[in-house]
Amino acid sequence: MMHVELPWELVEGILYRLPPLSLIRFKIVCKKWKALFKSKSFHNNNLVRIRPHFLVWTDSKMYSVSINLSKDPNIEMHELSLDIPSFHNNNMTTRFLPCDGLLYCDSLSCEAAVWNPWLRQTRWIESQYKDFTFRGIGYDSGKPEKDYYIFGSTAIYTLETNEWKRTNAYLGKMFPTYNDVSLNGNLYWVVPDRKADEYFIQTFDFSKQIYKVFCVLPWNMMNSSFPVLSTFRKDRLSLLKKMNGTNNNIEVWVTRNKINNNDVEHVTWIKFMTVSIPISTICRPSFFIDDVYKRSLVMCCKDKNEKLCIYIVRGNVLTNIQMDVDAKCAINHCSYVPSLIPIPPL
Repeated sequence: MMHVELPWELVEGILYRLPPLSLIRFKIVCKKWKALFKSKSFHNNNLVRIRPHFLVWTDSKMYSVSINLSKDPNIEMHELSLDIPSFHNNNMTTRFLPCDGLLYCDSLSCEAAVWNPWLRQTRWIESQYKDFTFRGIGYDSGKPEKDYYIFGSTAIYTLETNEWKRTNAYLGKMFPTYNDVSLNGNLYWVVPDRKADEYFIQTFDFSKQIYKVFCVLPWNMMNSSFPVLSTFRKDRLSLLKKMNGTNNNIEVWVTRNKINNNDVEHVTWIKFMTVSIPISTICRPSFFIDDVYKRSLVMCCKDKNEKLCIYIVRGNVLTNIQMDVDAKCAINHCSYVPSLIPIPPL
């Protein structure tokens, strides 16, 4: 059989679309592939093409769940190595926040970590200030290179330089939330205003290192349960809300335009879809929207029988895929995009 060598541009295009687990195996194919997988341009191209996964963690195990949105949808669960020591003692209070391929995690302790499970890299951060409370991770999107920052109540830590900097900026209330979303380096989360009977989105702007209100949501608190925040097309925000007074009605909203942090006064929300799904009334779902393959809503949650599952909504078709996950206590989950982005070394 004649050996045919594909053009390098075609090979790169194929590799961009492969998940990290496959790419790790392919490192040994040749030196050229190994060098490609280490380049920042490859990381960025791979990151924008990979469909989000779900990170699921229980009292003893952690899984990455990938979803195949073919004609016959299915999932694949990959158990991750638990190389986070405090997880075993504080797993129910451990919080995971995806940020461009890296996972930030903290708990009720005074430590935080940045983690890439696919590269088996973990970097611990311990504050040198007694009055410091960890809050989250991000980067200044205005800079050509991504310098990751860990910020909190009284200081900001730079991963690349291993330096702490006291700040006099007002950093707001430092309580962590389980609905944080990282988009273009900045952090967003939903906050209830009970006096005004409304929800609003607050953000931490890493370029200016300040908190600010991003927008007020176009409905009041009486109409829906607490909204769940996610991203859309990697440059917009999306929201999932369950309507009060209805059995299973869920609305999905998205921002009309790309997020511009300097134009927070002109944020417009449009309804993306309305679905009827029998989910648990106790546990909050996590979700993402796939707008490439037939406009699909993919949601990780517990069904009405309190069983963990993946719901896939595509047009008028609803698919329910049960997950075989055992847990003595609660089960937590969030959506994230796996990557081969390395953690900056000390």
